[in-house]
Amino acid sequence: MVGLGLLTLLVSLLLGACETSRRSTNELTMPEYNTKPTVPNKQIAQTGGEKIDFKVSQSELATAFIREFGDGTVIDRVMVHKAPPEPNEPVVYYLVALGLRNGMFRAMALPLLGGGDNTVFLSPTANRYVITGVGCSSCFFNFEGDRIIGTLCEGNPGGGRCDLRRLPGNTLFPK
Repeated sequence: MVGLGLLTLLVSLLLGACETSRRSTNELTMPEYNTKPTVPNKQIAQTGGEKIDFKVSQSELATAFIREFGDGTVIDRVMVHKAPPEPNEPVVYYLVALGLRNGMFRAMALPLLGGGDNTVFLSPTANRYVITGVGCSSCFFNFEGDRIIGTLCEGNPGGGRCDLRRLPGNTLFPK
């Protein structure tokens, strides 16, 4: 009788442990499960036609990208890139940093949120698109409409490639 009671207790503990370890995506996004402090969106620039007016200095952005890479990548250039617009769709911008690590090309792009008055903001939940060039003098993000779908390799003497990784979130501007 004690053996059956012990077995029942063990099975209920195991089933309970399994149930609490499974969470759906919806549960993780509900406020009561969000234990991270919220970081507000950061205004990056004001757009106006072809002109970009940075609200955060490019040197501050370069330093933030160096910290975001966290692997010795040195940033040479930071820009706001307008994705090729689709007909009847809103314009999408990306914050892009270009640089080198150990002589290899590196780049990171973060999608920006558009404001109603031509302002663009960076969300801390924006994904990071990271390129590492191997045998390419430079790499470019390949777009399909407003989405990054791959890379293009320039200066490929044969066998070179640009590896693209999509990583969740960013800490470009920590709280």
